Amino acid sequence: MNVFKIPLSVTYLTGRVLLIGAISASPVFLAQKKDSLKEKSIDEIVVIGYGTQKKSKVSGAVSEASLDKLTSRSLSGVGEVLQGKAPGVTVVNEGGDPNGAPKVNIRGLGGINGETPLYVVDGVVFNGTPSINPNDIQDISVLKDASAAIYGARSSGGVILITTKKGKKGNLTVDFDVKYGVNQAWRLKESLNAAEFQDVMYKAYENAGKLGSLPMAFNPNQYPDGRITRTDWMKEIFRTGTIQEYNVNLSGGSEKSRYFVGMNHRNLEGILLNTQAKRYNFRVNSEHKVKDWLTIGENMYYNYSDGNTADTKSGYTGALVAAMYYPPNVPVYTPSGAFSGLPIDVAGGYGDMINPVAYLKRISIRNPTHEILINPYAEITLAKNLKFRSNFSQTFKLGTVKNFTYRVLEVGKIFDTNNLEYQSNNSSTALAEQLLTYKISAGQHNFDFLGGFTFQKTIDDGFVAKSYDFRSEAEVFQHLQNAADTNKDVSSYRFKQSLVSYLARVNYDYAGKYIVSLLGRRDGSSLVAKQNRFANYYAVSGAWVVSKENFMQDISWLSSLKLRGSYGILGNLGGISPQAVNPLMTRDNNIIFGQDPSQNIAYYATTRPNPDLKWGKSEQTNFGVDASFLHNRLSLQFDYFVKNSKDQIFNVSLPSTATYNNQYVNAGLFQDKGYELGINYNKIVSDDFTFSVGATMSQLKNTVKQLANVDEIFINDNGVRGVLKPTRVKVGDPLYSFYGYKTGGIFQSQEEINNYKDANGNLIQPNAKPGDIKFLKKEGDTGVLNNNDFVNLGSPYPKFSYGFSYNMTWKNFDLNLFFQGVYGNKIFNGMKFISLNPGGTGQNYNMDRDILNAWTPQNTNTDIPRLVHGDPSGNYSKVSDFYVEDGSYLRLKNLTIGYSLPKELYRKLDVNKVRIYMTSNNLFTITKYTGFDPEVGMNSYGVDTGRYPQARSFIFGIEVGL
Repeated sequence: MNVFKIPLSVTYLTGRVLLIGAISASPVFLAQKKDSLKEKSIDEIVVIGYGTQKKSKVSGAVSEASLDKLTSRSLSGVGEVLQGKAPGVTVVNEGGDPNGAPKVNIRGLGGINGETPLYVVDGVVFNGTPSINPNDIQDISVLKDASAAIYGARSSGGVILITTKKGKKGNLTVDFDVKYGVNQAWRLKESLNAAEFQDVMYKAYENAGKLGSLPMAFNPNQYPDGRITRTDWMKEIFRTGTIQEYNVNLSGGSEKSRYFVGMNHRNLEGILLNTQAKRYNFRVNSEHKVKDWLTIGENMYYNYSDGNTADTKSGYTGALVAAMYYPPNVPVYTPSGAFSGLPIDVAGGYGDMINPVAYLKRISIRNPTHEILINPYAEITLAKNLKFRSNFSQTFKLGTVKNFTYRVLEVGKIFDTNNLEYQSNNSSTALAEQLLTYKISAGQHNFDFLGGFTFQKTIDDGFVAKSYDFRSEAEVFQHLQNAADTNKDVSSYRFKQSLVSYLARVNYDYAGKYIVSLLGRRDGSSLVAKQNRFANYYAVSGAWVVSKENFMQDISWLSSLKLRGSYGILGNLGGISPQAVNPLMTRDNNIIFGQDPSQNIAYYATTRPNPDLKWGKSEQTNFGVDASFLHNRLSLQFDYFVKNSKDQIFNVSLPSTATYNNQYVNAGLFQDKGYELGINYNKIVSDDFTFSVGATMSQLKNTVKQLANVDEIFINDNGVRGVLKPTRVKVGDPLYSFYGYKTGGIFQSQEEINNYKDANGNLIQPNAKPGDIKFLKKEGDTGVLNNNDFVNLGSPYPKFSYGFSYNMTWKNFDLNLFFQGVYGNKIFNGMKFISLNPGGTGQNYNMDRDILNAWTPQNTNTDIPRLVHGDPSGNYSKVSDFYVEDGSYLRLKNLTIGYSLPKELYRKLDVNKVRIYMTSNNLFTITKYTGFDPEVGMNSYGVDTGRYPQARSFIFGIEVGL
């Protein structure tokens, strides 16, 4: 009898373990069970906070992430697993650095403090993002609305509930999975070759009337060697990196005991030289039914990670910008094998530059991190339907950073000092949870009660030590005591915080038709003053299963229809610094005081304490519809939400007369609202052919409603070389919007310039020349251009995010396609300031080949202004929409093709399964963005100065089951 896989999202419960995925079935089984598919789908079990619930009785907005072909992909962490897989969850990659982690947001940014989801893995609440092997994940549920309030003070950013793989009843099974592949850059920018560079710079000086001061480096008669291209620096810094990943899983069990062991190793070489990341992961869990009334178990894992990363965010020394502007006539190495610098005779003409290959190969940043979890638990049946669960976990995260900075002695941008910095960052978290659950039914009235107490304590400690001047840079001497300079920078810290919680929930339904859920939680945090330490959170939700009404029974094409609504108050601890209420003292060695004034050491606080400070909160409202059609082959989930984030934590500056520099206060209101849609369709075409289609879409509008006694805040830490600072937080606009001049194209003639006047007849750009950018005055404004003419140029956060997946099995072949994309976000392409601006940065850098399309009287159909040295008209030094580009993209995130050996063949090999497959990540991208990659992330608020791009990978793998 043939056995094949049905790619249905059928969910079933084995013991206490939630399993979501494909089921294996035979044609006979299908014939017997087709009529029951509707019932099974309605009765799926989903994970909610502190328990599970039938999907048909869920009244909150809970999404389940589709994990199709997850084990075939090679992923760095949980964020990549979620990208495009759950409506309402926006995952933005912070570039493509192999050690980077994407930013995950549920229903928006949530305000100026930012919101990160709370992760709960197998019932254990984590601080931060858990370092788990994606291949260990069995399923993911996301609490998006007020139902997340069951997690209280940390729930406003949503809750991600992860269930890992567990053992199953049966003989020991061993599954091997081996992957090997390569990473490559999917798109590279091109610089001018040597002759073009010299010609363009000559022309730029000529157009500026500066030929008398033309550096010899750009004079072809004086320096013909400058026309010889020896190096394509962009190609030199990129490489083809390899991917290796190995997974081994062991599982089995009996009626009373089951176990699972998972082991993983992943080694990834980045596409930039000398960047890599590696991971080792070990997980073990087991569960044992000791008595009919007692079950005990444990979850344990160990994760080790390390890597080497490159700075690609700096507009001065970032690896990509350095490769863009380094002269192409310079070789990578000297004849002796040393790194080359600028030719000494003409170095002054180029400016301060660093050999990008030398920079990358000298990077020595190691960050070995160990994460350990120990989680024993026990469940006791006290009476019929009355259970007590005691859950304890201890998590340790031990991290060390060793950063050795080498001397850079090549002619150009010289750094003639070196240093070594050590950091130790350790964290330990203890969690204890005591939960009581009770279920009771009276006729068609069903009640489910939950009550509990939790306590969590976290201790963070560490130190930083830095020493200078190492006479030998050999690795064996890279230790603090070997520095020749006796001055050392040393500091240490230790912070403690605790959270105590009381929680309760009541779920009620009448005949599975009318559903109400009430929940509340009281949290107390040590981060705020005593009188504010406790706060209450709550949520109420309800649902009406319309399809169970008698008047709906004759509608055969409708399988189920449920209307949902919820409202609640959730907490946000983000933004509260340990120093907000009880600030630490700062040491100063040069304070003059005393009866006979002399230099002394003094300690003082720079932050004014705020005993009235409290944490932020979020008010959330949600309306939703769940529906399925055609015997549950087609399902739909739709939600509309409004989230108001209040009492944000602002660190405000104080006047000089206040004796303090700053103080943390509560202020501000930020709103996120939008809608989400998830659609799935499953079809069994024949015994040999089945397929499923899934799509998710999320729309979001963010608005700043109030700030802390101001109308706008300027963000200055993400500018471009200290010149361009486009980001603001302004009341009435989306968070972190770009502000600058709107432009009206390029002046084509002097007549256009002379006719460009304000209402008073004054020239708006009197110094402009044909070929310069036309900067628009704000309507009704007069006078010369000024900052009052700045307008909103867009937001870096996407308005829409979406995903689309297609799964198909035909005989022994399987196919998975997964597309992911965003729409409506803007990117500030700061690379243009550096790569299209001859001499405008104060240095004569090489440029992007796009500069060859600069405006001339013969080339007017272009958006690149005229070629002139020094930017005399401010074409590049003014913040404008010239830099703002559409960041939308559609990306084939994953393509997987697999083939499973026929059962008769692998039985001869004495194995349970053999599958070979090929998978590709980021196979193609459709985007209008002209930079390296549109996934530049949000930690620079969408400003791109040459961010590490995403890689395209090709991976081959084999799965073997014993």
